[in-house]
Amino acid sequence: MNRRFTMKKMLWIWALIVSGLLICAGTTMAGQSVLEEVLAAKTIVVSTDANYAPQSYLNDKGELEGFDISVAKEVAKRLGVQVKFITPDWDLITAGKWGKRWDISIGSMTPTKERKNALLFTLPYYSSPAQFAVHKDNTTIKTLADLAGKKIGVAGETTNERYLQKDLSIEGVKIVYQDWVAKLQTYPTDANHIEDLTLGDGLRLDAIFSSKQTIAQAIRSGCGGGCPMRMIGDSPYYEPLSFALDKSRVNSQSLVDKLNVIIKSMNEDGTLQKLSEKFYHTDLIPKL
Repeated sequence: MNRRFTMKKMLWIWALIVSGLLICAGTTMAGQSVLEEVLAAKTIVVSTDANYAPQSYLNDKGELEGFDISVAKEVAKRLGVQVKFITPDWDLITAGKWGKRWDISIGSMTPTKERKNALLFTLPYYSSPAQFAVHKDNTTIKTLADLAGKKIGVAGETTNERYLQKDLSIEGVKIVYQDWVAKLQTYPTDANHIEDLTLGDGLRLDAIFSSKQTIAQAIRSGCGGGCPMRMIGDSPYYEPLSFALDKSRVNSQSLVDKLNVIIKSMNEDGTLQKLSEKFYHTDLIPKL
């Protein structure tokens, strides 16, 4: 019997077995759903904005607080995992291809047609009215028509910017544009243009365009005692807001489906309504 031949044959067989095990392990890993990954990690990583009161902001203790933060914590609780927050720039969140740096965005995002190219969205968990505001000392801008040609501050890469550019598309929402054109000044986040407006009437901006609840919060308690501005006109449109997931991450639909179940349960048991009343002082929760 050729022992050298037998040894080579055995080594060849073992190599095949090891290769097969590695292939099976790789297939298992590749086939693991995002929901399974989150549950296995016992943590869900949530991206949000640290400067977007009352949705999400840093309190006096340096801790994240707000409507979206409370929603995220409740979602994690119902998933049976811990929550970890991360605060990347908004344009990085909306661009997709997160590379697993975070699992989900809970940051009051509108599921626009453009964003759906890069992201997956859940059912809406609340809705938001858009709103214009001017400095409280302004006496010339009384209606939305008076904003024609004025310099308006708006957060960049947002639905509000798209609206002012007359390039906004939201499924199921009828968009009626203003019949005027303004001069747009974009900012990283809403807090920045609110700050510029409050420096003085027409000093840097003539008006701002944000969510009604953000402006209301700023007037109520921003700027160290209430920002000096006032709302003008009716809300030009309402937008549904959803959780977002990275479309490029394979097997993400499992987490979308689970999150939809959680959103429905939080809607049905009144949790979302209570959080809306707490942070927005009104019920902004849609009936699912």
